[in-house]
Amino acid sequence: MKTRLFYILILIPTFISAQDWAPIGAKWTYNHDFGAPPYLTTIESVKDTTVLNKLCRLLITKETDEYMRPDGTYYWFTATISKDLIYTSNDTVFHYNKFDNSFYPLYLPNLKAHDTVLVREKVTNCTKNEYFCSRFEYIVDSISSTFLQGKALKLFYNTATKSSGWVFNRSGLFENYPILEKIGSTKFFFGVSINFVMEGGLRSLRCYQDHEISYKSDYWSGDCDYIRPLHGPLSILDFKTISQIVSPNPFDSFLKINIEKPTEYWLYDASGRLVKEGMEKEVNTELLINGLYLLKLKIDNSEIRTLKLVKYLL
Repeated sequence: MKTRLFYILILIPTFISAQDWAPIGAKWTYNHDFGAPPYLTTIESVKDTTVLNKLCRLLITKETDEYMRPDGTYYWFTATISKDLIYTSNDTVFHYNKFDNSFYPLYLPNLKAHDTVLVREKVTNCTKNEYFCSRFEYIVDSISSTFLQGKALKLFYNTATKSSGWVFNRSGLFENYPILEKIGSTKFFFGVSINFVMEGGLRSLRCYQDHEISYKSDYWSGDCDYIRPLHGPLSILDFKTISQIVSPNPFDSFLKINIEKPTEYWLYDASGRLVKEGMEKEVNTELLINGLYLLKLKIDNSEIRTLKLVKYLL
C-alpha cells in the first residue's frame, strides 16, 4: 500500500496542548565517521514559537569542528548550522519548510509493514538547498518495539525507495537504522542525502535525552558527549585498529582481509563509486588510483564493519 501524504494547512489558530515529540530540553547527539570534520552534531529543543498559527518547537542543530590557530595549535569550535521548526498534531510530526513557507509531515503514526511513505516530492529546477529539493520516500520493512524507562515505543525499520534522494538509511552502505517513536530516525532526525561523503559524514544517533526518556545506541559505548583528543591521537589509534582487520594500510597493489569467517566486501572510492566487490581474502588493487577509500565488510552474513583506507599517496 502506498501512503501519499497531502495535507491542507488551514490558517486558523491551531495550538497543540501536548507536544509528545521534542519537549523543551530534549537533546540528540550524533556520531560521525572518522576523518574530516565535523566530529560531533547535536540537536536541542530550545523553546516554543508560533509559525502559520501552529505552536512549534524550535530545534537548533550544532556541529563541533577542529580548527587550527595561527601558532599551529588546535581547538574545538561549536557552530549553529540550522534552526528548524516542528509541531505535532494527532501524533504526526510536521517540519517547517522555510523556503516555501509551509509544513510537510516528517513522521507518521500507525504505519504498517510494507507501507511506502512519500514524505516529500522532488522539486524540479531547484533553487533551494538539497534538503528541501530531494525526493524523500521510504518503505517500512518491518515493525517491532522496545522499552525505554518502562515506556513501550515502536521501531520502524525502513529502506529508501530507488527514486528517493533523501533518506533515513543509505542502502548502498547497508545501513539499517530504525525510526524510534518519540525520538525519530536513529540515523538523523531530518534524514540525510543518499550521496555520502566518505570522511566526516553522519554515522548515527549516539544518545537521546529528555525529561521522561533516555536512549543510548548499541553502536556507541562511550560517553554521549565524547570528543576525541585534539588533532592526531585518534588517527594513530584508528589505523592500528584497522590494521588488525585489513592490511596493509596504506596499501598499494593488494589488500589482505585478516578475518577467518566468510566475509563479503565492497570497496568505494572517495566519490562513493563502487570500484571492487567480492569475497576473496586478498584483493587486487593494483589498478586503483591513489587516494582515500571506504571498505564495507559483511562478516559471517551479519556483522557490518566500515573502514577508511588509503592507497599510497605519492
